[in-house]
Amino acid sequence: MSSKFIAMVLSLLALLMVGPPSALGIETAFVPAVDGGGDYLVRVEPDLVRNGAPYTFTSDVPADSRDVRRVKIYVADSWPPAVERSVIEASRRPRAAPVVASSVSRIADVDPSAATATAAKPWGLLTGSLIALFLSLGANAYLGMLLAAMRARYLRDIQSGIVKV
Repeated sequence: MSSKFIAMVLSLLALLMVGPPSALGIETAFVPAVDGGGDYLVRVEPDLVRNGAPYTFTSDVPADSRDVRRVKIYVADSWPPAVERSVIEASRRPRAAPVVASSVSRIADVDPSAATATAAKPWGLLTGSLIALFLSLGANAYLGMLLAAMRARYLRDIQSGIVKV
């Protein structure tokens, strides 16, 4: 994504002077087009725009939203019906994984054994923690049974008169 595009989005959004940002007052959506690219939609509630407070809002374009061709800003309480249908349809489509371009290394340079070794590390820690948990629970159960047996023997000795209280 170019810095020119980001500057354009920020300048468009800076035109709308709004009150303090509200989680309920601003919504965004990316609707990919069939031929590539797509529209980045921003919906702002009218109450936020009517307030003449000197605040601006920003919206970060997601990294997987490649080739944004248009930014549409709606000032409305809800999405227009046609736009809402396209947003719902876009949310049901599977998202393509972002293409990562790197000049430092290539996919072929990555050692697959190193990736599997890092993925296997948490299993040993998890297994060790579970073994320690079950050993602790077993030891506590054994100590509880030992305490119950000693208490029963103590009460029996008191009743038979061997131990004076």
